[in-house]
Amino acid sequence: RVVLFYTGRRKMDDRPKEWNQLCWTQPPPQPFKLEMPLASVDRVEKSIYTTAQNTTLMGLVLYGKDNGRQLRFTTPSYADTLRVHESIQTYAFPGRRNLGYLFAFESKRDQVMNSLVIDPATGKKTITLEPTRKRFDAVTEFSRQFAHMQPCPWTIYTKVNINYQLCMSYPSILAGPSSLPEVSQETQRILRQSAAFRSEQRLPVLTWSNGKDGTSLWRAAQPKVGLQGNRSAADEQFLQQIQEAAFSANSLATKPPIPPKWVLQKLIGTTDLSAWMPDRTTRLKILDLRPRASAMANRTSGYGYENTSNYVGCTLQFCGIGNIHAVRDASNKIASLCNSQTTNDSSWATNVEDTKWLSHIRTILSASWEAAYWMHIHRLPVFLHCSHGWDRTSQVAVLAQLILDPYFRTMDGFVTLIEKDFLAFGHPFHTRCAHGEGRGGEGPNVGDDSQISPIFIQFIDAAYQLVNLFPSEFEITPLYLKELASHVYSCRFGTLLCDTERERELVAGIRQRTHSVWDHLERLEGTRNLDYNGGSSGGVLLMPLPLLLRNVNLWVDRHCQYGPKVTAV
Repeated sequence: RVVLFYTGRRKMDDRPKEWNQLCWTQPPPQPFKLEMPLASVDRVEKSIYTTAQNTTLMGLVLYGKDNGRQLRFTTPSYADTLRVHESIQTYAFPGRRNLGYLFAFESKRDQVMNSLVIDPATGKKTITLEPTRKRFDAVTEFSRQFAHMQPCPWTIYTKVNINYQLCMSYPSILAGPSSLPEVSQETQRILRQSAAFRSEQRLPVLTWSNGKDGTSLWRAAQPKVGLQGNRSAADEQFLQQIQEAAFSANSLATKPPIPPKWVLQKLIGTTDLSAWMPDRTTRLKILDLRPRASAMANRTSGYGYENTSNYVGCTLQFCGIGNIHAVRDASNKIASLCNSQTTNDSSWATNVEDTKWLSHIRTILSASWEAAYWMHIHRLPVFLHCSHGWDRTSQVAVLAQLILDPYFRTMDGFVTLIEKDFLAFGHPFHTRCAHGEGRGGEGPNVGDDSQISPIFIQFIDAAYQLVNLFPSEFEITPLYLKELASHVYSCRFGTLLCDTERERELVAGIRQRTHSVWDHLERLEGTRNLDYNGGSSGGVLLMPLPLLLRNVNLWVDRHCQYGPKVTAV
C-alpha cells in the first residue's frame, strides 16, 4: 500500500475551549499517515503545483477506485516524480495475467512455498496447504432448505456441472425440480438445450426454497429470443416442470391465508391491488429486472425476454433496474459530490438525489421486496433474470432472501448467502472491479472501462439500508458492511477475486493461496451485533414497502469518509 507521512503543522489543532466537543471534529495526532492500498489505485497522474509563493512543485495524484478518493503529494524533484510514478504503475497494476503479485497472494506466499510437494516421477508441484473454509457448501445449504419437505419437490444435481461443462460461470453443484432427476438422459438433454437457449449457458436453476411448500426462487440469464421470436421446447418444458413441482408441493402443504385487503393495501402502499393479485392461471412469476426498453433492445442482438404465450402459466414483469453503465455513472456522481469542497450544502439533499444513486438503491430494494412478496404472500415460485444473470440478478436474489430467511440475517448465514449468489453463481468481481488493472490509460494492464461498475458495492449499500432500518434483526453491523466494502478493492484477501467459482477453485487456488476476508471480519471488533438475539420476529422481514423506500438514506459513514467537509457526527 501507499503510505504518506505528514509531519507539518495543521490549522485548528485544538477545539476552542468554549465550544461543545460534540460540534468539533478533532484532527488526527501529529505526525499522521495517509494510506491507500495499491490495488485500490485507479490511476496515477503527474501534476504540477504552484504554491502561494509562486514556487512550482512536481507531484502526483492518486485516484482511488473506492469512493473517488484522491491523494495528492509533491516530490523533491522531477526525477523523483518519475521514479515514484513508475513504481506505483508497476506494483499497483500487475495486470490480469499477473494477479499473483497482488497482496492477497504475496501475504501468504511463504506459507504456500513451504507447503509445496514435488512428485519425483512427474516433477509436478502440489500445494498441500489446508484451504480456508468454504462457507457455502451447496449440498449442506440445499439440504438445510429441503430438510422438512417430504416429499421434496426439488433435487440436488451433483454431476451435471461437476466439471463446469454445462455452464462455466455456475457452481459445480446445482438444484432443480425432482421430476427431472440428473441420472435421466432426458433430463440431461433438457438441461443442455435450456442452457444453449440462455445467455452464457446460464440456464434456470434453484437458489432458495422456504422448505415448506412450493415457494422458491430461481435464477438464470436472458433467453436467446431475438427478432425472429426463437423458442426452445426444452426451456419451456423446464419452466413447466418448476410450475408443476411447486403447484404439487403447495397442494400438499397447509397454505396460510392471504392477508385481508386492508393489510395488503398498507403493506404495498396503494389502494389498487389489481397488479398485486395473481390470476388463477399464474403458477410462476417471471421478474425481468431490466427496464422494458432495454430488454426489447436486446432482441436486436439475438436475446430478449420470454414470450408468455409460449410459457404457459407464467406472467412477466419488468422491474426497471439500471444497467452497469447507469450504476457507474451514479457512483461517480455521488463520489464527486461527497468529495467536493465547493458543494452547496444548503441544497445537499437535492444534490444527493440528483446523482440517482439513492434512486437506483430504491429500485433494487423495490424489486427485491416484490420478489419476496410474491413468494411469501402468494406462495409462487419466482424466476429472476436480467441480461447475463450475474449482476442485477445476484443483487435482487440476495436481498429477497435476506427478507425471507432469518438464517441469512445471521453472520454465518450472510456469508453463506454472498458466497452462494455472488461468488458461486458467477458475479464477475474481477471484470467489475478491475483488480490489478488501472483505468483511463493505455497498455495491457488497463481494464475495460465499459465493464467496470460497482455492482457489489451497490448491493452492500442496499443491504446497509435494511440493517440500518432493522438493526436488531441482523447479527452483522454497519461496520461489518463498511469493512467488507473497503476490501472489495483492497485485494488484501482473495475471497472477492476472480470472476467465477471455476477460476477460484481450479485455476487460481484462492482458498489455499490467500487469506479469507470472512475470517478477518469475524475477528474484527464491532462487526457482530451484541444485541442480536435471533431476531425479534424470528421469521420473514416483509416490511411495508413505503416504509422501506422512504427510509433509504445516504450511507454517510462510507460515502463521505474521505470528504473534505464534516458530514457525520
